[in-house]
Amino acid sequence: MNALAWLTWRQHRWTILGTAAVALLAAYGLVSTDLSDGMTSTLPLSGFYGLIVQTAFGAVIGMFWGAPLIARELEERTYFVAWGQDVTPDRWLRGKLLVLGGAAIVLAMLVGVGDGYRGDQTADWGMFEASAIVQVGYVLLGLGIGVLAGLLTRHTITAMAATLVFYTLIRAVLAVAVRDHYLPTRRAVARWDQTMSVPEGGLQIGDGFVDTTLKTVPVAEQCERFAVPSSCMRSTKSAAGTYVDYQPIERLGTFRVMEFLVCVLIAAAALFLTFRLLRRGGGWRPTRSHRRDVAASQSAPATVVVHAEG
Repeated sequence: MNALAWLTWRQHRWTILGTAAVALLAAYGLVSTDLSDGMTSTLPLSGFYGLIVQTAFGAVIGMFWGAPLIARELEERTYFVAWGQDVTPDRWLRGKLLVLGGAAIVLAMLVGVGDGYRGDQTADWGMFEASAIVQVGYVLLGLGIGVLAGLLTRHTITAMAATLVFYTLIRAVLAVAVRDHYLPTRRAVARWDQTMSVPEGGLQIGDGFVDTTLKTVPVAEQCERFAVPSSCMRSTKSAAGTYVDYQPIERLGTFRVMEFLVCVLIAAAALFLTFRLLRRGGGWRPTRSHRRDVAASQSAPATVVVHAEG
């Protein structure tokens, strides 16, 4: 395993070092912005670029680390050597993933140390991805998707494109449709003569109207034509008040852990399928006759042909 780890480092060291440089620069930009005096309201370029890296870092790992891992071996047909000797495909991939996955986790923790906002700021739902554990989940997700895409497509560029598409799709679904509903929302209700009070930092999920028993009611038909139907609902006595569903700020840490677990589960499923396909062969496994031909060509002495003149 030590030899395989060293080989992995030799093969991927420039990719790892280049990504590490980007992660360090992003972390520096985010942290330096956080520690600034906050005299101006504009976001410095260092913090802006740091936020971009924070958003795209999992995709970078998936495209440039995960996708080429198997795809390049299959595309260049070097797997005949890599998997045809004493190292099995399972062991080869496990060794690669241990080295690359460990390095990706460390870099993800660096990227997640800052949020890019000036001054001393309390927790906020807008800083959801400014977390080491969330970034670790994203890089594992990207790595798992990339490795599976490489095995299925067997072409490096195609695997990179597929990784970007599916990673972005999963991230979008998590952010838009799943993240806000990891736990049931809380509800704040106010009658017409009261002021709605949502705890500070709460993330508003939805709102509407309630009747005298505080049960939700739909917007009345005659009020639907108004952009803000509150006045109409109140004047027609179609509702007795309003409600707001929200997620309290105290759940921010819990939701980060839950999103990390979701990403890990998806990555684990992708890697499980990858290992299963590797064990089955799927057309990549070198045949005995091919190995004999390769061995014969390597051991056969060179033949020199001399053409006689006259």
